[in-house]
Amino acid sequence: MTITELRIPPTLPPDLAADLLATGSAIDPYPTYHRLRSDFPVAEFLDAVSLFRYDDVAELLRHTQVSTDDRNSTLHRSQVADDKLAPAYLSQLDDQSFLHRDPPEHTRLRKLVAKGFTARRIAALRPFVQHTVDAAIDTAEGEGRLELVSALAYPLPVEVICELLGIPAEDRPFVASWPRTQLCCSFESGSLAAANKTNTRQVEADRIQQQLTDYFGMLIERRRTAPGDDLISALLTAQEHGDRLSVEEINATLRLLFVAGYENAVNLIGHGVLALLCHPDQWTALRDNPTLTASAVDEVLRYDGPFQFVRRVALADLDIGGYHIPRGQHVIAWLAAANRDPARFPNPDRFDIRRGDNHPDHRHLAFGSGIHACLGGPLARMEAEIVFATLARRLAEPRLAADQPHYRTDVFRSLAELPIIVRDTRDAA
Repeated sequence: MTITELRIPPTLPPDLAADLLATGSAIDPYPTYHRLRSDFPVAEFLDAVSLFRYDDVAELLRHTQVSTDDRNSTLHRSQVADDKLAPAYLSQLDDQSFLHRDPPEHTRLRKLVAKGFTARRIAALRPFVQHTVDAAIDTAEGEGRLELVSALAYPLPVEVICELLGIPAEDRPFVASWPRTQLCCSFESGSLAAANKTNTRQVEADRIQQQLTDYFGMLIERRRTAPGDDLISALLTAQEHGDRLSVEEINATLRLLFVAGYENAVNLIGHGVLALLCHPDQWTALRDNPTLTASAVDEVLRYDGPFQFVRRVALADLDIGGYHIPRGQHVIAWLAAANRDPARFPNPDRFDIRRGDNHPDHRHLAFGSGIHACLGGPLARMEAEIVFATLARRLAEPRLAADQPHYRTDVFRSLAELPIIVRDTRDAA
């Protein structure tokens, strides 16, 4: 069969399209994903082709003929031709981080960034993370409850990424004031819908983008004259065969690492604690056997990962899952759906921290795969490991204060709050 003889992806029916749109704030989006995997595994949705099966998602993420740069899409080019995109959005595209670059530029930038973002630097943060987690639990001890998101899941990753980057303590209240939803959507140009001239949110997105750029520009200049033991200083000195990062490249990298560095961990911690509390036998197993912590983090990433999807652009006509995806087409890889695919994970809706099928050949895709696999994954894992192990060890008889969790109303499916009733806390030692 030639590529021109492949099936054309069907358009999702209105009811399923509405259900898919609602997954960003749904308590349980997985029944929707199950139906999509079964009935519409490759389908047209919002000017893009969506993939829901594990094998199709994995193939796309590792494919050499896909891009993360919107400028390669047919939709972007048509909107430029029709003068529909905001000038500020278009000007920002040249300053994107390696997340939205393709080889060879992506390869060069990521290799240079990796020289500063090392395992040693991440491991050095463990005592800081442990102290911050214990302090949050100590505060909860006198109150009998812990609001996980506001007391720990959100402030901890923000403090950690500030510590890693070298953001001074006196600047952190200002940094923490940046609106979380706007940061997620606008730290870097990546949404053609938001970039449309008629979208009033674009003005606020541009303001936040400029604020991020200006702040990190100031910090880079400060570190050029007074370097320290932080990632900004490391990026300024990183080189490969005499090649270095430019100031603009460092600024784009810092914007990426700051936002992605905490958002991944916020959702991983929130979703993980929720899953453990909803499965008391798993909480008990982790409490009684702390060596299960690493596998518990992997199971959380598979069972209810931090991000629902990632986007790509086809650089050539593609054959994925028996369907024809034309060059220039936006493609959405639904990571959360792929990670519950029964063809890859037996009994996928069961939460089991002893699950044995997360070996390298059958690994979850929560942090992506291929050349764009999440660089900050090890940092988020480290934070989650310490949080899960410490909560299981120190909280006595914890339980959810509400019957249903409350999610934020955005596309990232992130908990707005998760109040926990705590009978008692054990000593940190």
